[in-house]
Amino acid sequence: MFPNELDRLLIEHLADLDDGARRLELLQDRVADAIDHVVADWADDKNWLQGDETWRDSWDASVAQPNWRNEDGSWLAWFQLDFGVGDDGEWSEEKDYFWMTRLCREGRGQMGFRFAQGEFGKTQWKKYLQKNADRFAGTRFILDDEPSLFLPVKVERDVLAKCAEEDDFSEALKPIVEALDHIQQLAPRFDEMRQEMLEQQAS
Repeated sequence: MFPNELDRLLIEHLADLDDGARRLELLQDRVADAIDHVVADWADDKNWLQGDETWRDSWDASVAQPNWRNEDGSWLAWFQLDFGVGDDGEWSEEKDYFWMTRLCREGRGQMGFRFAQGEFGKTQWKKYLQKNADRFAGTRFILDDEPSLFLPVKVERDVLAKCAEEDDFSEALKPIVEALDHIQQLAPRFDEMRQEMLEQQAS
């Protein structure tokens, strides 16, 4: 189909497209609420810290180990649900329109958990990651161009669709729980990295 023919079809179905986009925005809110509940329940169950922000309100669902909190209450390091590198979640000609498209990897982007920290300068941290990236080989974490360690997460489209029909997203969001469990298992490696960086600063 030529672009002009597609444009004609889009215009001819404006009402349906408008209604579909509206319904998908509302559906995203429901999925976002479910994500926030899943992350909160996991953090409570594992005695991890949970961030004050939510995915629904600010595209921010974060967790951290209890010992990653400073004396003033600020976090030294954390894992946050995020978009792939170079993607701020906003639409552009090169990016997906809906974040749920990224979550299911049905378009151009992706989502996952990114390790973030506020203890060390960006240049210092970048050099350290590039030098030690091989320590995370085989862990499913990837060193992206941020640079940061990023754990991709994919929710299956067909499972999400079935859960939407049943109005229960727990089954579809199991990959998020599995990712968080994986993060907890690997947390000691991140502790080692932070300790090495602190020792380098002190030397």
